[in-house]
Amino acid sequence: MSEQKQSTSLIGWLFIATLSFMPVVLWVSIPDQISAFSLLGIGKILGLFGTALFSISFFLSTRLSILEKIFGGFNKIYDAHSKIGQAALIVLLFHPIFLLQNNSISASSAIRFFIPSENWAINWGIFSLFGMLILIIITLYLRPKYNLWKFTHKFLGFAFFLAALHIYLIPSDTSQNIPLRLYMLGIVGLGLLSFSYKTLLGSFFIKQFECVVSEVHVLSERIVEIILTPVAGTLSYTPGQFGFLSFKNSQMSSESHPFSFTSTNDKQYISVLIKKLGDYTEKINEIPIGSQAWIEGPYGNFSFKTSRYKNQVWIAGGIGITPFMSMARSLKPTDHYTIDLYYCVRNPEEAVKIPELQALSQNLQGIFRFILYCSSQSGHISPQYISKNSGGLEQKSFFLCAPVPMIHAMRYGLQKAGVSQNNIFSEEFNF
Repeated sequence: MSEQKQSTSLIGWLFIATLSFMPVVLWVSIPDQISAFSLLGIGKILGLFGTALFSISFFLSTRLSILEKIFGGFNKIYDAHSKIGQAALIVLLFHPIFLLQNNSISASSAIRFFIPSENWAINWGIFSLFGMLILIIITLYLRPKYNLWKFTHKFLGFAFFLAALHIYLIPSDTSQNIPLRLYMLGIVGLGLLSFSYKTLLGSFFIKQFECVVSEVHVLSERIVEIILTPVAGTLSYTPGQFGFLSFKNSQMSSESHPFSFTSTNDKQYISVLIKKLGDYTEKINEIPIGSQAWIEGPYGNFSFKTSRYKNQVWIAGGIGITPFMSMARSLKPTDHYTIDLYYCVRNPEEAVKIPELQALSQNLQGIFRFILYCSSQSGHISPQYISKNSGGLEQKSFFLCAPVPMIHAMRYGLQKAGVSQNNIFSEEFNF
């Protein structure tokens, strides 16, 4: 498992590098081509490279299961999606700048270059560039609410479509060289198909599982448990997986968000724990019984069953207890595991499901041990504390689900204490 985990991320980035640099290789191989180090050459390369990057960023947002296998988890996919989208914008911004420098024109001519004219092949490029710039500034720097962000994100596909028109209508190497033209047609087509599949036609192509809200339990001031009953059939998932959940109710927004399943696959219902964190979840406890809900998934490979060691440490921070609830509930007295679950909260009032976790610990003695850790009393949990209470850190697999800063701090501390990164697994809902 450790070797597989180490190689998946590398395979993913090699996949990205191959697709994005291929048009550059094809361009350089054109006979009698201008120097790639000239201003004009750099400008052309940036245009091809940036377009390929933008297309790949759309492809990475499709949530296809094959991508999860290639990259080793959704966190890594969406991290790559975000970084590649930003890189594509920067590269495409420099594309016209280098073309302008090559012509040695004045400042006034440069301004006119970005003003629409009768040349519509160039106009599509101008509209696309400014459209992408505005939308990504909104996304990355203005940080709008989720529903507004999701709405504006849809226009990125339209901006990319305008870029495709620019590429194929303007006289260039792409229009004259058949291999380059075919490749760009394919990579642009991939981006447009990915955008259409995910954003425009997702309700038709992406399978969703229909449920109704059967129970709502307020577990604490900020955490609510939702019990969902399938309308037909059963949803098959493994402990630790999650789904994108949306509600069809006038009191709730229809946007979808990721939530880990806390139930197990053998139940006739699906349960999730939801923490009130923003506009979407603030009134989740008021959702009426009988409301329609849809689940897209399951997703994720956060599974204790596929790790190298059966001697494991699970570390939950706050609402990060959710995937571990499903994992703990799936354990059986005949399992050959030795698992310590550290549930980290600021104070005992924040913790949920304590009686059940304590009962599981008692019923699964020698297999599952539950430790409630309160930072208000003992400070932040550390690898040294875990080592002292779990009999060392050697030959163990570690599973982390918590706020991102806590995961990063714990991962750093474990590695500094000698734990291989290949034995540390995390679920970070930072997408």
